[in-house]
Amino acid sequence: MGLTAVCLSDKLILSLVYMIDGIKPLARRSLTDEIVDQLTSLIARGVLKPGTRMPSEKVLSEQFGVGRTSVREALRSLAAMGLIESQAGEGHFVSANVAAAVDRALQVGILLGGIRIEELIEARLLLEPEAAALAARRATDEQLAAIERQQNSMEQAGSDYGRYLEADLQFHLTIAAASQNSILANLLASIRGHLQSWIRQALSQGKRKRAESSLIEHRRILEAIRRKKERAARQAMSHHILSSSEEIQKVVRQAS
Repeated sequence: MGLTAVCLSDKLILSLVYMIDGIKPLARRSLTDEIVDQLTSLIARGVLKPGTRMPSEKVLSEQFGVGRTSVREALRSLAAMGLIESQAGEGHFVSANVAAAVDRALQVGILLGGIRIEELIEARLLLEPEAAALAARRATDEQLAAIERQQNSMEQAGSDYGRYLEADLQFHLTIAAASQNSILANLLASIRGHLQSWIRQALSQGKRKRAESSLIEHRRILEAIRRKKERAARQAMSHHILSSSEEIQKVVRQAS
């Protein structure tokens, strides 16, 4: 027994004893989907951080209270989703770029027709006001200056709607980046990217009236972030998204 213990590598010892806080034994046996759901939730909540080594199949099967076959199938599913990566001889690790995996899943859903424009707008309304509130708390001086530059660019665009649209996009992406939450920023960049063509059409149809309304809304967002007023930033962004979304949905209805 002593000789066996001495021969064990540090990595093997860790894989045998390392257990994850937050895993609950399953009520039923061999339910791969439930394992996937629990591990996905732990990754999304940051309990399992990017680059973290997963416990061994043996440890996971003991924690979940299921057979190793179910665990193995669940790990394969997570790997196919891009949430974990397998390294020969080393085991499984949480993907270094979880946000990219989520982005790929979102793109596939849109391409297959599984995600509607209303869902994108709803997701944006849930996420972007919170990003603005975080930006009000966390934005650096450089990021504040960048947001202001994009605002000035929109003000100076005049009838150059291509320039206006690009500045508008960068305004929102810079705010998302200023939240200092990379997953949130990547998700918002993906959502905005998929909405961009509809936003362009809404702007081209509404032209000056929509652009002027949007400028006023952007000024309120910028001012709230500059003054570090989280609640005001959240409310200003919510108002802006609701306003712009009405125009986008009009374009979608006309196109259908």
